[in-house]
Amino acid sequence: MAVLDVRDIKLSYGIIDILTSVSFTVNKGDKIGVAGVNGAGKTSLFSIICGTLTPTSGNVYISKDTTVGILRQQTENDFGEETIYEYALSAFSDLIEAEKKLDHLSSQLSGGEEHVIKEYTSLSDRFSAMGGYDYKQRATAMLGRFGFAGEELSRPARLLSGGQKTRLNLVNLLLREPDIILLDEPTNHLDIPAIEWLEGYVKQSKKTFLIVSHDRYFLDRVTNRTLELENGFSSIYDGSYSVFREKKDKLREDQMKAYLLQQKEIKRLEAFIEQQRRWNREKNIIAAESRQKAIDRMVKIERPQDKPKSISFALTSTNAKGFDVLSVRNLSKSFPGHKLFSDLSFEVKHGDRLFVLGENGTGKSTLIKILTGRERADSGVFELGYNQKIGYYDQEQQLLDDSSTVLEELWSEYTNLTATQVRSALAKFGFIGDDVFKSISVLSGGERARLSICKMIMTGVSLLVLDEPTNHLDMASKEMLENALKEYEGTVIAVSHDRYFISALADRILELTSTHGYSFHKCSYEKYMEGKNTGTDSAGKFSAAPVSESKQNYEQVKKDKNRKRAIERRLAQLEKRSAEIEKELEEVSKQEQSNSTDYELLASLYETKTTLEYEQLSVMEEQFALEEEYMNFTE
Repeated sequence: MAVLDVRDIKLSYGIIDILTSVSFTVNKGDKIGVAGVNGAGKTSLFSIICGTLTPTSGNVYISKDTTVGILRQQTENDFGEETIYEYALSAFSDLIEAEKKLDHLSSQLSGGEEHVIKEYTSLSDRFSAMGGYDYKQRATAMLGRFGFAGEELSRPARLLSGGQKTRLNLVNLLLREPDIILLDEPTNHLDIPAIEWLEGYVKQSKKTFLIVSHDRYFLDRVTNRTLELENGFSSIYDGSYSVFREKKDKLREDQMKAYLLQQKEIKRLEAFIEQQRRWNREKNIIAAESRQKAIDRMVKIERPQDKPKSISFALTSTNAKGFDVLSVRNLSKSFPGHKLFSDLSFEVKHGDRLFVLGENGTGKSTLIKILTGRERADSGVFELGYNQKIGYYDQEQQLLDDSSTVLEELWSEYTNLTATQVRSALAKFGFIGDDVFKSISVLSGGERARLSICKMIMTGVSLLVLDEPTNHLDMASKEMLENALKEYEGTVIAVSHDRYFISALADRILELTSTHGYSFHKCSYEKYMEGKNTGTDSAGKFSAAPVSESKQNYEQVKKDKNRKRAIERRLAQLEKRSAEIEKELEEVSKQEQSNSTDYELLASLYETKTTLEYEQLSVMEEQFALEEEYMNFTE
């Protein structure tokens, strides 16, 4: 049975169309993932469905007696003076009013009036049927699921951080249990246990859900249909996000094949028509007209629209080749009244992909800040290996200067680069044209994330330290980051709640627990979860057996061979590029000589020449360093 029908929705701001033609139907109990790049109009569509935004045209039909609730990505609630507990309880406003009325009627029962007794009995039965005698326990349990407990419940809700307010709004929404639940990025600010609980809730619920999320793992586990918004239009597919991606790619491929085949046939017919008209005899003219009618009768296949642009980049490492990257020994950290971790020890080797996992509040981000020199440990030491260069991504993006423009932020760090080089780097991260002159203070979360990553990778680093790098990135940009990290030859330490991202990259897991313990696992995320679910000891901790010295030697030899092959491939690429630059410089010199009076062109040629010469120098430096590294390997 359909509970929501969206018909021909259009949303425009001036001459800019956000949504051009969006139509779809939602059946009762559907779990629909809403996909689309940042800016595709997903949040706007949710606002239209809720009635808080009026579309330019089109209609939304919601079945009778059906309630709609929404979790917004950015909270608009100031919470007044309500405490965390009071705000959660506000989800039960009907029950609270009924409870007050019951108390009032209870005080009148002693009078023995029949109408009072009947009213009290009737209301008491309804109150019980609606869960009135356990709603406070339900609220407390739900708050605990999302990290609110104990004395914190009496804290004013307005004092919470943005992420905590989002979690509190999610608690309130789930307690209200509307018939249609719209979730806009529900897994942001949740730790993995909370995400897993929410997964189970959505899967088991008979409610209808529409979910905007960049968490592909979450979408794959809870959704049965996928609504895509692309270039202002909508399409709906049966299946989870991964199924949708396969279907979408196959459909685009089939459409392109059909388009190209038809274009080939049209060109063949047009060539025949042209030839017949050149001969200009009566029978030739008749034949030409016949073919033209065949073209006119064709149902023209439109060329599939290009995929929306996502960031495009590659990560390069420095020439640091030390096998020992990081050694952490007996590290401890506490804040007043709260102990994070103690006696934490582990080793990180070249090429490791170490992911730090744990519930919120166990010290994951604090550990990252200690390792990058932004926090001090209470005790213990950590040492970086020889010649290691760190690139740090801060999830809070506090390393950006809000008073700068996008261009200034990058150029201030890399003053040796030309404007063309800086703008070229920014373009790879989606900052094109006037975007580079935007003030950082007005950037969206996704734009700040892209700029932070751009800053981090402009110069090669041997160790990437990433704190929630996929937050605010759309699906395509996440996949691009994953692919870049897979090809990256350096070492990665990351904190993330994105299980799809973790699963794609992790080969080491450091788990921090709320009991101040930790465990280190030399395995993939799947193996880690398998061991965690089965348990290999009473404490629920497990780790791989110690690697023998002979196996360590074998693994080192294997890594050396892989590195040698990588150097050989890179040197071949550099040799090819070096030859290309020589040819390009020769061409620029020829143009300078033949256009000696065209000063505007000469200025452009000078900039091109400078850029090429800078690149040539970079290529030569990289070649020299790689050749030196290659000579150090022993057979």
